[in-house]
Amino acid sequence: RPPPPPQPPAAPAQQACAEGGDAVMEDSFFDDFKMKESIAADAHQHQPPSASGQRHRGGDDGRTLLVFRTPLKTVVQKTIAPSPRNGGTSGGKCLCQARHDQMSAGAAQPNPHDPSVCHDKYWAQRRRLFSRFDEGIQLDAEGWYSVTPEVVAEHVARRFQGALDGLGSGNGRRGRGDGNRSTNRRNNNGGRSRRSGRVILDAFCGCGGNAIAFARLPATSVSLVVCVDLDRTKLRKAAHNASIYNVPPNRIVFVEASSVDVMGRCYRSGRLVADPPPVDEVLAGMHPPREVYDDFAIGGLDLLSEYAPRIDAIFMDPPWGGVDYSTAGKEGYLLERDMVVGGAPPGRDAGGSAAVDGAELLRIAAGALESRIIGYDLPRNTNKMSLARACLDAGYEGHVKLEEHYLNGRLKTVTAYMGEDYRHLLDLRPEHIT
Repeated sequence: RPPPPPQPPAAPAQQACAEGGDAVMEDSFFDDFKMKESIAADAHQHQPPSASGQRHRGGDDGRTLLVFRTPLKTVVQKTIAPSPRNGGTSGGKCLCQARHDQMSAGAAQPNPHDPSVCHDKYWAQRRRLFSRFDEGIQLDAEGWYSVTPEVVAEHVARRFQGALDGLGSGNGRRGRGDGNRSTNRRNNNGGRSRRSGRVILDAFCGCGGNAIAFARLPATSVSLVVCVDLDRTKLRKAAHNASIYNVPPNRIVFVEASSVDVMGRCYRSGRLVADPPPVDEVLAGMHPPREVYDDFAIGGLDLLSEYAPRIDAIFMDPPWGGVDYSTAGKEGYLLERDMVVGGAPPGRDAGGSAAVDGAELLRIAAGALESRIIGYDLPRNTNKMSLARACLDAGYEGHVKLEEHYLNGRLKTVTAYMGEDYRHLLDLRPEHIT
C-alpha cells in the first residue's frame, strides 16, 4: 500500500493563531473567516497568497504572519480562553472567530417583542444599551428608545465625578458669573467631606441606564443616587437592572414621585426642606407605599428624609415628546415649546405641581441646588439659543458646556453641563473676557 500523501502545511494565519501568537486578518463584518478555505487551498497548491494577502516576517523567532488589509480596518487575531461569560464554548478560538460566532447567534435571534413595544432597530442595538443585556435586562416600551446607551451613560458619569470631586476639594473651576459663589462658603463651613461622597438626583430615572452608571462610580465620589420616576414599574425594572450590574443596594434609592415636586418643593439650596408625609396618609394609600425589590428600597417622598437629607447635583433626562421629536427640524427643538414635563398624577401627592416646559424645569432644578451642578440630556436638534435663554433665566451667567454623543458615527444626544466655569476650554484672550 503506498504511503498516504503528505498533509498540506497549515496556513500561516491559522498556525500563528494555534500557537497563541498574533495574526492579522481582514475584517469585513467578520466574513473574513470564509477566506481561510481559500488560504488553505493556496497553501495546498503551493501557490503564493492571493493579492489581498502579504507575507511578513517579524520578530527574532522568524514567525511568518499573513496580513490582509482592507480600506476600513485591520483586526489582530488572538486566541482566547473559555470563560463563564462565553459559556465555555469560545475557548481555543481566536477573538475574531468568537465574536463572529456571537454576532451570528445574535443576528439569528429574532426580535421577540411586538413592533409596538420594541422596533427591530432597537432590538439590534440591545447590547449597546446594556452590555449585560443577555443576563436579564428589563425594558419597557418607552425604555427601548429612551434609555441612554451604556457607553454614553458611563461618559456622563465620569463628567459628574470630575465636577463633584472638584467641588469637594474646593479646587473646582469656579469663575466669575457662573452662579456658584456660595459653593466655596459651604466648603469652608463644615460641608460634607469628600470622603463621605456626594448625592446625585436622577430626576427621570426610567429603566436605570444613567443611574447604574452613577452608582458604579467610587463611593468616595458618589455615595448615593436618588432615582425619581412617576412609574413604579419603571423603578422596579431599574432596580432589577442595577442588581444585574452588582450595584450595592445602599448606593441607590428609588422614589416614586414627580421630579417637578421633588426639585421644586422638597429641596432648597441642596437641603431637604419638606417634611415627610404623615404615616396615616401613607397607610391610607395617599402616598406610594414602601417595598424592597431585588434588595433595593422603593417608596415615596418619605424616603428622602431617611436617605437623602441633601443633594449635591442633578441629572435630568426628561421625556422629549416621543420618537417624533426630530420632526421639529435641525436646530428646531425649543425647550419652552416642545418639551412638556408633567406634574404629580391625580390621587397621589395631593396638590402636586402642574406640567412645566423644559426651560422652567431647568430653573426649578437650579433652585434646588447650592452647587448648581446640573447635567441636562437633550435632543440632538435642540436649539442652542433656546438653551441659552433657559440658562440665563435659571441664573447661570457663565459658560455652558455642550457635549455631542456619537455612536457608530451618528449623533445621538447632546448633554449640557451647568455649574462650572468652562472658559479654560476656550481660546479666549484676556481682553475678551469681561
